[in-house]
Amino acid sequence: MRLRDWALLGVLAAGVGCGGNNGALLDAGGGLGDAGFDGGAMPSDVQRPVGDTGPAGPMPVRSCRTVFTYNLGRSARSVAVAGEWNQFSPTATPMNDSGNTGVYRAEVDLAAGDYGYKFVVDGTQWGNDPERIAIKYVGGVENSRVVVPDCTRPALQVISQSATADGVIELEVQYVDGADRRGPAPEGVTVSTVPSTGAMAALQFDRTTGRARVRLTGLTPTRYSFRFNARSLSGQQAEPLFVPMWVEQTPYQWGDGPLYFVFTDRFRNGDPTNDGRANTAPIADWNGGDFAGVIAALREGYFDRMGVRALWLSPVNSNTAGLGRGGDGRNYAGYHGYWVNRARDTDRHWGSLDELRALTAEAHRHGIRVLYDLVNNQLHREHPYFMEHQRDGWFNGDGGCVCGGPMCSWDDRAIDCWFTNYLPDVNWGNMGVADQMVEDAWWWLTETQADGFRVDAVKHMNFTATANLRDRLNQYDVGNTRVYTVGETFTGGDEGGRQLIRRYIGRNALHAQFDFPLYWAIRRAYARNEGSMADLEGAVQAGERAFGDAPMSPFLGNHDIERFMSEAAGQLQGDTRELGYNNPPPPPDRDDPYRRMALGWTFTLTQPGVPLIYYGDEVGLPGAADPDNRRPMRFGSDLSMREQRLLAHVQQVGTLRATHPGLRRGARRSLHTDGDGYVYARGRGAEVAIVALNRGGTDRTVRVSVSGLELTDGVLLRDALGGPSVTVQGGAIEVPFRSQGSAIFVR
Repeated sequence: MRLRDWALLGVLAAGVGCGGNNGALLDAGGGLGDAGFDGGAMPSDVQRPVGDTGPAGPMPVRSCRTVFTYNLGRSARSVAVAGEWNQFSPTATPMNDSGNTGVYRAEVDLAAGDYGYKFVVDGTQWGNDPERIAIKYVGGVENSRVVVPDCTRPALQVISQSATADGVIELEVQYVDGADRRGPAPEGVTVSTVPSTGAMAALQFDRTTGRARVRLTGLTPTRYSFRFNARSLSGQQAEPLFVPMWVEQTPYQWGDGPLYFVFTDRFRNGDPTNDGRANTAPIADWNGGDFAGVIAALREGYFDRMGVRALWLSPVNSNTAGLGRGGDGRNYAGYHGYWVNRARDTDRHWGSLDELRALTAEAHRHGIRVLYDLVNNQLHREHPYFMEHQRDGWFNGDGGCVCGGPMCSWDDRAIDCWFTNYLPDVNWGNMGVADQMVEDAWWWLTETQADGFRVDAVKHMNFTATANLRDRLNQYDVGNTRVYTVGETFTGGDEGGRQLIRRYIGRNALHAQFDFPLYWAIRRAYARNEGSMADLEGAVQAGERAFGDAPMSPFLGNHDIERFMSEAAGQLQGDTRELGYNNPPPPPDRDDPYRRMALGWTFTLTQPGVPLIYYGDEVGLPGAADPDNRRPMRFGSDLSMREQRLLAHVQQVGTLRATHPGLRRGARRSLHTDGDGYVYARGRGAEVAIVALNRGGTDRTVRVSVSGLELTDGVLLRDALGGPSVTVQGGAIEVPFRSQGSAIFVR
């Protein structure tokens, strides 16, 4: 498929990495220029900058020229743009530096279409556009990408937007006329909303300037999605403009509260009428959880009581109803969601598309964002994409290379190996399937009002998968909400693992990833009582150096790893998959594993980023390897006293995370580490939170300096977890380390 022209510019000009094209690579770092300079390719029809709210002049009109700019930052003998329109000629489209500023520019008449391009310096140095994100493969070579729109079509652009805590939303949208200058159709700009707000009745459209304004009042707190449409008198349709807006007391940032992973089939059965088995062992079969069960938990306030501010749903797509053979020779059902057989359908076991929409709407009424699990590396053989395109390059190979099989290493063949012979591996170097997968993700986001994605198996796809997804999703950020993408790159705990993860985050990739290196350090420190707290602090600092300010997600467990509780109880011996089938570990019958897990939760929920709660870990569900780590969730009276105490602790710390400004957004600072003791701060001054953890089995007191935290002598800090308070004296506090206990001191 050819990409549609997107947003006002209709342009996707991108640069991530470099691919050779008959010459040396251009040094992309040598000339990004002044901060904020917008290089790359764009049409020349923007007559006022985005965000201008000054007096509106005549209606703007689209140009049919595409402008390429490259801030080389120095002079060169020649600079050119080479693309598909000129057969990648290094001389056919020269760029000029009119003011000797090192900024080169070319205006090109391009027909509407999709083009790969590179910049060429001095005829031999080829490189991608460093200011752009999207990628296009041409002849197996990675290039920057520009999608040139049909300039006769009108376009829509957000000029300004605002929302207040008391329920007032104001939006101003610009109609940009097509190059044929026919003007807007009689209805002008139209708008619809989810949920309904009466926006169309409130819309005002100025036919002279092309400005459309909406002002709504009295809106209740939730998310509102505005969809603007327009057409010209000649019948040309503008690309719909999607604007998500939140009304909420405090503008949300990702990380303001925990992210909860709902493994839908194993969470709660809210509608027995959609149950169904695939006739295999219950541990590997459908168990009845569904969207209705999640909605019920939302309405009961289950997530609110933990301070949860976002849900990650296991894949919502339709999956095969049949069985698949696992690597252990057993049969498995698609209850997990990763064997997708339809692009835009939900699975009947979980509920309808309307029920999924109801789930996101209910979450939004609680101020909770919703992420879908995006499965882009593989599809099931039943999928129409495979049946229609298995021989035209949409998939890698024929299934002969199965990951981990003979001559097919998980690492050496990560991009093209199949997870198993019934899961064809998507070829992200083929632009047909690459574009289709991104369009499908956009459809789920806009049609069901979701807020982002957890991206599965990131290291098994080339960079097109993350770069082009990010480029597309940037259009979602025109309102006051921000989409979030968090990736799964399963790796170890060393620096190599951090650098692998780092490759897939940033402005041209995902927003963040799950912090696997820190996960291993947490498990070592608290589940196994190994190493020192200085080792754990070292892992935190290594992550800070590697990932910067990316909103990473620390966690205690997920659906691919044995449960924390069973490791803390010393129950994971030998082949843990066989253990799960033949002798599944029971809930521990002593306090120690629960105390260790409580310490792990205090640490994880007070870290920067977006801490994850894997369903059941809040109560300490036991479990060996997959699928035993995916047991049905238990609630209420089905919980033991130990499990109820652990849940109460998670609720207490999670709620504090969601409400205390220092824990939500404050900078982290280490104050003290020893063998078993660890003290660190989030924030400072009136917003400070000082976290103290003692892994040891005895009570003791440690004097800890609070220098630099803007705390004067005499300031009283209370323990939000119910322990004794402390007072600042001589620039320090006497921290009461309780046996296997934790404290969070706040003003």
